[in-house]
Amino acid sequence: MKYAKQKGLVSIIVPIYNTPEVNLRECLDSILAQTFTNWEAILVNDGSTGSTEKIIDEYAEKDSRFIAVHKQNEGTLLSRKAGLENSKGEFIANIDHDDIYDLQFLEKMYAKINETNADFVYCDHNNGGNISQLSDYEWSTDISANLACALSWQELTLLTWDKLIRREVYTKVCFPDAYLTFLEDQVQMVQVIRHSKSAAFVPECLYFRKLGGLSSVLKPVLVVKGTIIMKNILEDFFNVLPENVKKIFYNEFAAHAFHCYYLLDKKTRAEFKNDLEPLLPEVIKIQTRLNLKICLFLASKGIEFPITLRDNMIVFRDMLRRKW
Repeated sequence: MKYAKQKGLVSIIVPIYNTPEVNLRECLDSILAQTFTNWEAILVNDGSTGSTEKIIDEYAEKDSRFIAVHKQNEGTLLSRKAGLENSKGEFIANIDHDDIYDLQFLEKMYAKINETNADFVYCDHNNGGNISQLSDYEWSTDISANLACALSWQELTLLTWDKLIRREVYTKVCFPDAYLTFLEDQVQMVQVIRHSKSAAFVPECLYFRKLGGLSSVLKPVLVVKGTIIMKNILEDFFNVLPENVKKIFYNEFAAHAFHCYYLLDKKTRAEFKNDLEPLLPEVIKIQTRLNLKICLFLASKGIEFPITLRDNMIVFRDMLRRKW
């Protein structure tokens, strides 16, 4: 169901799947506590079991601004699509089900987007790194320049949950029909950036991220699937992928995808072979990490990754935490 846009309203999309009760309540309470009150929160229950459904319905009964949407399990990406389809705000915000907003998140983000007339605004967050370096970036009319910047600063720009986005931009996002709980932010944000003419920065920490659950949700198959989806989206933007975008995407995303690809069993690998393996020569050529360059070259000759790398998922997980 699609609704007419309501001017000034912020729609907060909350995909929820089996969140520990204390974390879910903290998240929803941080929405309730917002100093900006013209919001609705679309609580998308992605086929949860246990007490999650009961808690969602409890908050919807407590405050009519909470809207409960119950659906079968399809992953975070399609849950956000369902949230968008059930929303009516002029602006769209996202929050992960175990994170929390600062009390003034909506107030300050809303003020900035109206002050600057930007297509989206973003803020600092508790694991944002040196995000202030991006505040001086001048948005370009060159789409490839904006995308190259976003891809190179992916942990700062290719996130949905530290943003407030105009509805007319967010509705241009194509949500592939794929189960995705990793790289789902990046799949959406490359499209938001593609369709945005301007962005603005709120230089305050207004979003608080919990990272403890990363190891439990990281699956190599999701990295591979998400990377292929991103590749297809980027290629749809251009007749020929610009060199600045291609270099960063292949060096950062595609190289990590191949690391995960060779961790898959052969049957699963066969599902992605035609989409991923044609990229391998170019990824090897562009790759700047010597150890990974060597491993990828060996793989291109039919030699599997050395066992020390195949088993070293803890190191790889730490790398993902820094990058994504």
